[in-house]
Amino acid sequence: MYQQGITTVQIFGKEYPIVSDQNPEYIRRLADFVDGEMNKIAAETESAPVGRIAVLACLNIADDLIRAKDEKEKFIRIVEGRISNVIKMVEKKLKV
Repeated sequence: MYQQGITTVQIFGKEYPIVSDQNPEYIRRLADFVDGEMNKIAAETESAPVGRIAVLACLNIADDLIRAKDEKEKFIRIVEGRISNVIKMVEKKLKV
């Protein structure tokens, strides 16, 4: 954990001071990701207002996050099922 400090980042051409106790490089990485999403949307849309671009970027990021969480939960259920099957097989073998 880092001591709380200010990291200045640039997103969509504007500077933002971010107060955080996270690693400044991590904060920059987050800002670069958001900046990239906003620039990608701006390139795909015709002269949309900055607010609309920001909302669309947030929706894209939220979509990625929810999909990743769903995949993680699915993976956990599969692994738990396999572990349960292995435990049953071991218990069955031990009773013989």
